[in-house]
Amino acid sequence: MINEIEKELSLDTSLPVDIAKMRQMFHDNSVLVQKFCLKFIEVAHNALSEMEVAQVERDLPALGRLGHKLKSSARTIGALSFADICEALEKASANNNWFGAESLLVKIRPLLQQITEQLENELSQLSE
Repeated sequence: MINEIEKELSLDTSLPVDIAKMRQMFHDNSVLVQKFCLKFIEVAHNALSEMEVAQVERDLPALGRLGHKLKSSARTIGALSFADICEALEKASANNNWFGAESLLVKIRPLLQQITEQLENELSQLSE
């Protein structure tokens, strides 16, 4: 699973968030889209900080819990590749696969940065 996700990420050149999916989910309600974008950015960055601590402490169960925590909210906003990494992190934890978890952690930070930039751009367009 981890190798499949890595292959998909290397081939994927599209934007990390399917904004149309998020707008559809919230019935084109700009206020809800904005609120959910901001909340996702906040929660995801906090979870990433916790992941970094868990990585230093080599706490694989904590990484799995954090992956699980982010997975569904990432899917909700249409960040499917991010959700897939979170799910793979959860599975790496369940399988006691530290090497797999670390290879996923390397990909999470830059992808979250791309998501953050895309959502911030979307929010700036909503406020115009």
